[in-house]
Amino acid sequence: MLPAWGQLLANDLVEVAQLPISGRCCERESAVKDPSELQQCFVRAGPDCKEYKRSAPGFDAEACQKHTREQMNVASAFIDGSGLYGSTRHEFDQLRTYISGGVKVESCKYCQVAGATGALHRALLQQHNNIGERLAHINPDWSEEDVFLEARRIITATIQHITYNEFLPLVLGQETTAKEGLRLTAEKHSSNYSSSVRGGIYNEFATAAMPAFWSMYPPEMLAKKMSAHELLSIAALQKSLVPSQTNAEGWSELALAVHRGRDHGVASYVHALDLCDRRFPEQAVNVTFDTIAQVTNIPEEFITNLREIYQNAEDIDLLVGALLEEPAVGALFGPTISCLLTLQFEQLKQTDRFWYENEIPPSSFTLEQLKSIRQTSLSGLLCGSHQVSTAQSKAFILEDNYLNSVLDCAQLPQFDLKPWQVNPEDEVHVEHVEVEPDTKEAIAELSPELIEAAVERAKQELEERKRFEYEVWRTQGGISAKSPDGTAASFSKANMAALNLANSSLIFELTSNEIVKTLNHISRRKRQIFNPNQNAFNRNELTETLQTVDISGLLGGAQKHIDECPEPQTACDANTPFRTLSGRCNNLRNPNWGKSLTTFSRLLPAQYEDGISAPRITGVSGTPLPNPRTISTTIHPDISNLHTRYSLMVMQFAQFVDHDLTLTPIHKGFHESIPSCRSCNSRQTVHPECNPFPVPAGDFYYPEVNVTSGERFCFPSMRSLPGQQSLGPRDQINQNTHFLDASMVYGETNCLANKLRGFSGRMNSTQLRGKELLPLGPHPECKSRNGLCFLGGDDRASEQPGLTAIHTAFLREHNRIVEGLRGVNPHWNGEQLYHHARRIVSAQVQHIVFNEFLPRILSWNAVNLYGLKLLPQGYYKDYNPSCSPIVFNEFAAAAFRIGHSLLRPHIPRLSVQHQPVEPPLLLRDGFFRMDALLQPGIIDEILRGLVATPMETLDQFITGEVTNHLFEDRKIPFSGIDLIALNIQRARDHGVPSYNNYRALCNLKRATNWNDLSREIPTEVINRFQKVYASVDDIDLFPGAMTERPLQGGLVGPTLACIIGIQFRQLRKCDRFWYENQNPEVKFTEAQLAEIRKVTLAKIVCENLEVTGDMQRAAFDLPSNFLNPRVPCASMPQIDLNAWRENVQGCQIGNRNVRVGESAFPSPCTSCVCSAEGAQCASLRITDCGQLIRQWPKDAILRDEVCNSQCGIYLTGQQASGFNAQQRQGQAQPRVTRSRNQNLFKFPDLTPFIASL
Repeated sequence: MLPAWGQLLANDLVEVAQLPISGRCCERESAVKDPSELQQCFVRAGPDCKEYKRSAPGFDAEACQKHTREQMNVASAFIDGSGLYGSTRHEFDQLRTYISGGVKVESCKYCQVAGATGALHRALLQQHNNIGERLAHINPDWSEEDVFLEARRIITATIQHITYNEFLPLVLGQETTAKEGLRLTAEKHSSNYSSSVRGGIYNEFATAAMPAFWSMYPPEMLAKKMSAHELLSIAALQKSLVPSQTNAEGWSELALAVHRGRDHGVASYVHALDLCDRRFPEQAVNVTFDTIAQVTNIPEEFITNLREIYQNAEDIDLLVGALLEEPAVGALFGPTISCLLTLQFEQLKQTDRFWYENEIPPSSFTLEQLKSIRQTSLSGLLCGSHQVSTAQSKAFILEDNYLNSVLDCAQLPQFDLKPWQVNPEDEVHVEHVEVEPDTKEAIAELSPELIEAAVERAKQELEERKRFEYEVWRTQGGISAKSPDGTAASFSKANMAALNLANSSLIFELTSNEIVKTLNHISRRKRQIFNPNQNAFNRNELTETLQTVDISGLLGGAQKHIDECPEPQTACDANTPFRTLSGRCNNLRNPNWGKSLTTFSRLLPAQYEDGISAPRITGVSGTPLPNPRTISTTIHPDISNLHTRYSLMVMQFAQFVDHDLTLTPIHKGFHESIPSCRSCNSRQTVHPECNPFPVPAGDFYYPEVNVTSGERFCFPSMRSLPGQQSLGPRDQINQNTHFLDASMVYGETNCLANKLRGFSGRMNSTQLRGKELLPLGPHPECKSRNGLCFLGGDDRASEQPGLTAIHTAFLREHNRIVEGLRGVNPHWNGEQLYHHARRIVSAQVQHIVFNEFLPRILSWNAVNLYGLKLLPQGYYKDYNPSCSPIVFNEFAAAAFRIGHSLLRPHIPRLSVQHQPVEPPLLLRDGFFRMDALLQPGIIDEILRGLVATPMETLDQFITGEVTNHLFEDRKIPFSGIDLIALNIQRARDHGVPSYNNYRALCNLKRATNWNDLSREIPTEVINRFQKVYASVDDIDLFPGAMTERPLQGGLVGPTLACIIGIQFRQLRKCDRFWYENQNPEVKFTEAQLAEIRKVTLAKIVCENLEVTGDMQRAAFDLPSNFLNPRVPCASMPQIDLNAWRENVQGCQIGNRNVRVGESAFPSPCTSCVCSAEGAQCASLRITDCGQLIRQWPKDAILRDEVCNSQCGIYLTGQQASGFNAQQRQGQAQPRVTRSRNQNLFKFPDLTPFIASL
């Protein structure tokens, strides 16, 4: 596809013509006799003579110099679709059907060309017809000619956009196209046009740069009539000088281009070497082949070939030498061809008055129309032309199994013509209405007396429980926070507020249990006395009924507790753009929705063993569920399967995001002690919430019996805290906020945030040598020699070095932004700086998650299906105040534990030169042990290692580091824990239903037998499941979902994609402070939003290293010399904090200082209004040039490109062209003027031979 697009542009921009002569140049019997005609031949006589007539000379009226021959370009010198539509009125008329603005595809001169060229031209004209039909439909009052011209204008804009947005970044590399001359404008119009710069096509571009694409054509793209689908699937060649095809005259395209370059007098290769970057010394040099070898990157073997072909180094043809250069990193061609292309495409953009981004009335698009054009891709264009039904999202790159997998056309953005509708229909706005739950029929036996008695028994049981916990603490104490079990507990450490909430929740749980036991007893008695066949109470109906029963009047003071960090319960401020730290007041209707210390939501009703709280232990057939350790060792063995595309940063960022969204606290003992749940009978002897499980018989690593004590060996597990504040099933607490708000950086309470921040706007940090580190502080779990670990917004910031490194990067990013904001707004105080920086960092996290992370995890198909695709511009309009943002229990307890499959045993380290630094950090030795991270530069080494090391493939296999050695103390044998077994036990603890239930929820077939799993799960895995589980309905969610085959283009299977997709959909749709939202009180300005959309994880990481150096642009992808090359950090898009400049004293518009709210004219045809965000300017459409000339001086009008374009002809006396497609037709092609000096030669006057075209 890529060389085909290059040929499309060549046909649009370059067309040479020959003067008509009698006879042929090579054949003697018909040889040219006329001497004047003979001069138009440029052939070598002999048996190998190849027919060639010289290109027709051109005449340039603006630069009337006739001492050199210049060639005529018959094509217009703009990207204007002239290769499709033609350059003359006659070609236009021949092409049009005069029906709905359509064209006759068969009449296009390039559409009938064999191979890729014809296929691409046909697809574009088919898209023209499609757009024309739709324009005629939505604007029935338009004339047929209006429809045709507008469809042509849209197709032309589409070609321009695809060329600069998709084609050139691949050809030239993103580092080059990010520069000013080639960079496209975001969110607004462009002001790059200059009428003072002369347009035209460089001869070197026409004869050397564009023909280079012929070196990439495989033979099958030239020889036959192709379809658009074949264009997407055939790989281009590595550049090759071996001709793939010759024409009837014996010319290959490359040989013909070399010969034409000589005909056109194009300077040799050596004269082009200094065009963009000086490669020769300042003083004149005698260029030899050795010089060429020194100043270029042409391989030595090709230098040898050049010595054999050319007598002198200065004779090397431009195309030949340029093609032999090694390509630049991330580019297709070497520096010379890249330079020629850059110069030409910069000029094409700058000199085109009709460039699609320009704001020059009356030819400019509106911003809404520009938005549609900017969403266009080549894949979407081909889909819109109905030439293909599927396509990869990046059409110039071959499909793969990752982000460029094949998608249905329905999943690709289609061209939106709504902005072109003259009289749009009013949209119907649907009000979101909260649906009241169905009223359940009351259970007669559930009397007030029964409820009151249950409450009293629950109070007694709670008191007994407290006494038991106290006695255990008094006699046994608790275990050390630094022990393996203590370290495990630290991952789910409850704060005092969570413990208080759980204490009040327990009374509801115990009461519910008492009620259920009483009702079950009544039901059994009735069956015994009256009817043995009478049904028992329906468990689901009973639990739903219980949730409607209010017992607050029976509890007295049992619910009251003192909050260690109380949040002021003031009215919500709907006008502040800043989130609260706790998440409160995000939803103005329900201020506590999504707040920290609230319970998780559920996709499916909880399934507990007793219907209320007991973990599920029995399968559907009545047999016990398999041991979690057995499942772990059977289904999740330790087999390394390194990923070929994605880096370990995917794993690390997944954990970072997880710690933003979820922290499920577990129970503590009396006096906040840590109970030891390792004993198999610890529930009876240590704590009623201990939930250990035994080592199964025959385990390959752990002993079944503790050889020291002789007791059964068990894995420790403590249950999660309950948080429900009503009767019914247990729900677990989320100690974090339920929003993607960077709480892992800033904390979720004012107390913690104040501890982490200074009051100059910056976050507190540790300043040793080099860049700052996270603040240090005492930490109960810390195993560092000095007893100090790093502190972050999430208590787990020091869990392991990789996590600490990314926490450090975002701390530095906050402080970097604070200093940038201080520079643009020196009047801001520390409070303003802190909150604005926090708001920006939160938006950056959201953008990275949705723009980079989720597409790789879920695939583009899932991203589109779940409404997760970000907008390239404009605001998100789907915020719904009626939807709940609360995180799903299934997401926290199972689905988002995917990172456990991505872990590597070691955390690698890389130097500035990207070389391994020994030793890597062993994962099992790094938990809460931060000594190594105090060394200078080690944060850099870890971050470089994370982005350059492959992760493990997301699959059923898990490293033994976390299944056998998690938190292990090397001095104590078998002291480690199995993380995967804990995942399974945790989901059962949370009442998460089995995997099969989620298959049904996610529109997969509910399995009734093992074979029903075969479409999603490999047969050999199903066989292992059968060895472990008694029924397909017993499979736990985590192992079932983790063993599914991944979605095409994603890492996870359909069930995980479903749960994760729904979760992140809610996180966007239900967040009032979502960074794209259009709410006037909380939104970013368009300019600020455009800056946030530049953000990448690679830029944040790279910008905050001690030594910035270089890094690949996509941090989640492994480095690749072409698709993901390492580039200097400074070349990556940089967020410009000037968009946050607050203009309290007005704006400088032209030479005037204008107050906020007032307007001024910086130039005659530009009007600006001063706002708090800066001057907002727009170009004016001039309807009366005479009035403009009377009001403004001539020089001011001519200096203003907007005025000059509309009224300049009245001042300069130039004649307007009647047909813009021929503006430069027939003019001579300019030369690149920055070439090395060359001797000019005098050509005869050939003007009598100019053909009349």
